Amino acid sequence: MPVKITESYANYSPPLDFFTITKRLLATVPEKYLVGLDSVVLCNLSGQLRKLRTGTLPRRGRRIKRSDVAGLYCRERRGQKAWIQVFVDQIELPPRFLRWIRPIRELVFGVMLYHELGHHAHTIRPEFREKEDVADNWGHRSFDDHSRKSYWLLYYVLRVVRLLRRAILRLISGNSASAAPTAFR
Repeated sequence: MPVKITESYANYSPPLDFFTITKRLLATVPEKYLVGLDSVVLCNLSGQLRKLRTGTLPRRGRRIKRSDVAGLYCRERRGQKAWIQVFVDQIELPPRFLRWIRPIRELVFGVMLYHELGHHAHTIRPEFREKEDVADNWGHRSFDDHSRKSYWLLYYVLRVVRLLRRAILRLISGNSASAAPTAFR
């Protein structure tokens, strides 16, 4: 059964078609990682009850404000399937002149959505590490898969750029490390 995508905005008009973006992003996720996930709810944090907008949540051993959260993964409990809640008004969008470029729109939204999907994948294939790190790794892996399937040429160009950047940084850090001791003599 496919994952339902629901939009529930209160006094808010989203600047992008998040429904279509979510549908495209979920289409490239392997079915085995969507098992048990009921829905993705797209909403705005400003339209939530005050009780849900205020307070804190645990993250990496400390507390963060709910107002700084862009998405939540709600585990399966009491017979209700797992679901993801996305606060689209909390996502930092690219400048207006770049929003028409589909890969950029999907990158900005996909990073957060795939992170939350990473929490769900963590329940399917548990790892014994910090759960936020596991969700980040699953999110990066899922976004790489999406970009490779949807934008294969762009994916390989970015891979080459990433490798060149690492090589240049290694050269710079290698040269500066060897030159640093002589500067202090």
